[in-house]
Amino acid sequence: MADPSIDTASSAPIFDLANDSSLTYFIPLATDFSVEEAFKGSIKESGRPFHSVELRESLFFDESVDVYLVLRCPYVEEDILRPSLRSLIISLEAQIANGSIADRDGQPSSEVIFTGTIDEKEEPTILFGVPRDHDANEGEASRQYVVAVWKLPVFLSRPRMRLHSPSVIFNATASLKPVGPSLHDGPRRGYLPSGVASGLNLLESFGNDPAMNGIKPHLSALRVSRVAPVTQQAKDLLRPIRSSSKLSLRIYPAAHSRMRFTHLNTTPSTATVLAMLEIDFTPFFECEIILDSISISVADGVVEDLTSQAGMPLPVSCVAHDHITFLYRMSPAEADVISKNPIRDLSIAISATALVHPDICKPRLSMAWTATVDFTIPVNPGYGSTTQPIQRMHRPSQLSIGGESTISLTAPSVARPDALPSLEAATTRTEATVPDIGITITFTGPSPSQKVFPGDEFAWNVFVVNRSAVPSAVPRKLAIVVIPKRRRNESRVNRPPSISRLPEASHGQSQQPKTPRDRNVADAVLDENVVHAMQHSSIIDSAEVVCLSADVRVGPLAPGACHVAELRFLALKEGIVTVEAVRVIDLANNEHIDIRELPTVIVKGR
Repeated sequence: MADPSIDTASSAPIFDLANDSSLTYFIPLATDFSVEEAFKGSIKESGRPFHSVELRESLFFDESVDVYLVLRCPYVEEDILRPSLRSLIISLEAQIANGSIADRDGQPSSEVIFTGTIDEKEEPTILFGVPRDHDANEGEASRQYVVAVWKLPVFLSRPRMRLHSPSVIFNATASLKPVGPSLHDGPRRGYLPSGVASGLNLLESFGNDPAMNGIKPHLSALRVSRVAPVTQQAKDLLRPIRSSSKLSLRIYPAAHSRMRFTHLNTTPSTATVLAMLEIDFTPFFECEIILDSISISVADGVVEDLTSQAGMPLPVSCVAHDHITFLYRMSPAEADVISKNPIRDLSIAISATALVHPDICKPRLSMAWTATVDFTIPVNPGYGSTTQPIQRMHRPSQLSIGGESTISLTAPSVARPDALPSLEAATTRTEATVPDIGITITFTGPSPSQKVFPGDEFAWNVFVVNRSAVPSAVPRKLAIVVIPKRRRNESRVNRPPSISRLPEASHGQSQQPKTPRDRNVADAVLDENVVHAMQHSSIIDSAEVVCLSADVRVGPLAPGACHVAELRFLALKEGIVTVEAVRVIDLANNEHIDIRELPTVIVKGR
């Protein structure tokens, strides 16, 4: 390797790469950045290399950005400069640092997300320039300079720490390696130097092995290189090169994504999984983002895109605050392998383009991660997701009426919080119908033409149908009970100690004899003061409506049979009145459900 200190001519000054060079680095705004054109344009405008280049003001997470490192040194011939550049070590570090918080002490947290060096085999782009304010009396070589440019791509991954006004800080350093001994210069073609005695034979012990069939292997110890770690002394021999200060830019997440899974409630149960990929675009950008491609693959599985079939093919144009959901149906390739390995690896990759400046700056965003999908066939899909192979059949905590039911009447947001909200769950219905439950109950309130006043009676018609799919099923016996509204605003007063008993003498003093009244009279249950305090401090919450039908029995109801019952009420308050819920009890096993989607009645004033 050439010596970095080279005499270009007998009268020319000595070229010292470490002392006469400086390193700068920048991130241009243009995605397709041309080094030669930017260099020529800057020389014409300001006379300084890359001084007029438009730079990026902010970056995105999940973006692959190109950092250009520029080494400026005095003029030297290119064939002399290139060997000298091979002894350079240029490293770049990128770290995410949080902004300072006013009400917190200590330094803001930071995390390194990238560390890389320029490959020695990578040839830089070498350009020659002349400063604008040079002296005409100086020589042509003395007023020229050389610029070497490297490009290093950096992927801005997301750190594990919690973000608060994050910034990305780039720090580039350059140093010159010491020149090795002349013995290592030039190719040796694998031969040992002449005149050097052969070393110890490392394979001499294998010479007497019968398996070698008389072959005497030979390996000289001089041919084995000893690998030694880099010591602090070797690091001290590196000659640093001046570099510019750290480059700090604001960085924002453009989008957040997550994958959710749910098993299909079908009869019979299958291993098919419905996957929902949700992409939320943040409000930290004002440009348009083109969602180019989404790749989802399952090991030994089949993935079917349901979104493209619904007329939503990629690419998709998105802006800030957008929320997009993509649906996929996943199933194993071979059904007989499910019992052996139901857990499969899932790979997700998302690619997008941010149009910061549609014709100039178009950074590429890429998100990729792996997850697992469970193809275990649910034993009882009506209870939601479970990992137990056998379900408890006696008195589970949440169970619908039908013994053969597959869906619970629990609200979708409670039973399946990861599922997407459906339209029918967000609207008000007076018909509590769930498919394949076995029982359908319909409540019908008074007609709009019927006027209800305080003190009047009105009725709800209850239509019950036993929709059991098994004709030989046991007839159902039900009880319908109305649950009134609970008083949630009642304020109770703690009971003070009773004063009905006479005070006893303190410990250590002579006690007076007790009268029969002290032994036979107990504490008062409620004193007059307590009753008055409770009545005075409580908030009176009068009942809106009273149910006159205490218990309504339905059945026995055979499969396919129906029954009509009536619930009578007495209106007591003017306004919109309703009840808390209607509880339907299966008299065979005392299991019950509460129906809260009920009609509302308007009570008008007289």
